[in-house]
Amino acid sequence: MHHSVAFLGDTVGSVGRSAATAAAKRLREHGVRTVIANGENARNGSGLSPDNLRELLRGGIDAVTLGDHWAKDRQIVPLVEDPEQPVLRPANLSAQAPGKRTVRIAIDSAPPLYVLTVLGRLFMPLPADSPFAAIDREVSAIPERDAMVIVEIHAEATSEKQAVAWHCLRTWCRDDAPRVVAVLGTHTHVPTADARLLDHVLAAQTDIGMCGPQRSVIGRDVSATLDAMVRQLPAPLEVAAEDPRAQGAIVRIDTLVRRAAVIEPFDLGV
Repeated sequence: MHHSVAFLGDTVGSVGRSAATAAAKRLREHGVRTVIANGENARNGSGLSPDNLRELLRGGIDAVTLGDHWAKDRQIVPLVEDPEQPVLRPANLSAQAPGKRTVRIAIDSAPPLYVLTVLGRLFMPLPADSPFAAIDREVSAIPERDAMVIVEIHAEATSEKQAVAWHCLRTWCRDDAPRVVAVLGTHTHVPTADARLLDHVLAAQTDIGMCGPQRSVIGRDVSATLDAMVRQLPAPLEVAAEDPRAQGAIVRIDTLVRRAAVIEPFDLGV
C-alpha cells in the first residue's frame, strides 16, 4: 500500500495562503491523501493568526507547522497548545515554551503519521536547543512502535539540514521503532535541487521552497527590498503580489514497510 503526502513550503502572506489552498485542491485531485504546510509566514509575511490557520485548514491543509516566527501573533499560542488543533511549534525550543511539539495524522488501514519540526542553530535568529536531541526525544516518545514520522528542519544552513537527514536515517530507520520516512527543509523560501532517497528508504530535500509571489525577493516586494539593500534606506518590506506559485514536495510512502518510495518536488502556478 502507498500513501502520498504533500508538504508545502513556507506560506507567505495572503498570496501564499491562496496559493497553498489552491495547490492542496489540485494535489488531492491527483492522488495526494495528506497535505501539510509550513505556515509561519502566513500573517502578512511573519507569524500565523487564528484566522490564517482556519483559512488553511478549510482549504484542505491537514496540519500546519511553524518556525522561528511561530509566536509573532500571540493569539495563535492557545491553538498551538490545543491538542485538537493540527498546528505545532518547533520541538527544540525552551522546555518552558508553550505548545505541542508533534501532530498525529491518522491514515486509513495504515500506521499513523506524525509530523514534527525543529529549528536549526546555525545563522538563525531564535536560539534553540539541539535539533538532533529534540528529534530523538520526540520520536522516542511516540507510543505506536509502527508509526511513521516526517521531520521538518526549519533552518538556514544546508549542511545542518543534510546532517539532520543523515542522523534520522542512521537513528530512526529501524523496524522496532517509529520510523522517519522524510526530512524536509524549509525557511530559505528557495527550493534546492537535491531531492533524493537516502539508502532508498528516507526522502530528503534541503529546502522545498515557498508558497507565495515568485516575482519577489523570497516573497517580499522587489522595489522595497532593493531600497533596503542597495540604497540602505529603511523601508517596510511588504509582501509582493505577482506570480503566485506553490512549491513543495510529494513523498510517496510504502506503508507496508514504512519507507519512502518516491520524492517529487513540485512548483505549481495557481
